[in-house]
Amino acid sequence: MLKNLDDFLTNSLQQNQVVGAWGFNSNMNFTAMTPEETNVWFFEQVFNFLRAFFGLVVPDHLEVITYDATQHIQKQKMDQQTFLDELMLIMKNLTEPIWCIRVNLNLVGFLRTKNDPDNPIRLQIQEPCTFIVWGGPDETGFESISVSYSLFSNTVLEGEDQQLWSINQPILEKALRKWEDQTGHMIDIVESNADLPVYRHGFSKPAQTPAGRY
Repeated sequence: MLKNLDDFLTNSLQQNQVVGAWGFNSNMNFTAMTPEETNVWFFEQVFNFLRAFFGLVVPDHLEVITYDATQHIQKQKMDQQTFLDELMLIMKNLTEPIWCIRVNLNLVGFLRTKNDPDNPIRLQIQEPCTFIVWGGPDETGFESISVSYSLFSNTVLEGEDQQLWSINQPILEKALRKWEDQTGHMIDIVESNADLPVYRHGFSKPAQTPAGRY
């Protein structure tokens, strides 16, 4: 069970997933909140995140863990249209306050193809992307989003050297800024698990990579 962002980044690297991550502490005092208030807070964080990242991510897998892991609920292949309704239904059946919610997401990004490189296509892509929020008596309400570097680097596609950063980075930056606006918190944790060019609002422009190399 992943207990913090460092655990998550290490686990991702062990799975050969190269990601950047952004997050902040909500500075919540969960000891002053009832279980119901805690769970409502978690729901609001998921709602704010999905609203900020609408158009860039699509929920796929949901994991809800209550305090002391007394309940551990997982749902896969979820529908974006009913995702929040299903989360609310899960929460109604909980008997303990939530400790962690994890949402694995599909990215919606632009790719250039060999046949028509001048007209990027927009696709839903199963690249590593995860939203996690922790809370509870021993937590401060830390939230993070991790995103695969694949769409933001010099990536070889079908034998062609394609730079995807210039297309996808502005969308990621807009979402991260909107997330800050939605939550009222400034992103102050910026990490990666492979020395990536990350900054507060996304990935910096990558260095040019010679053709045929990654």
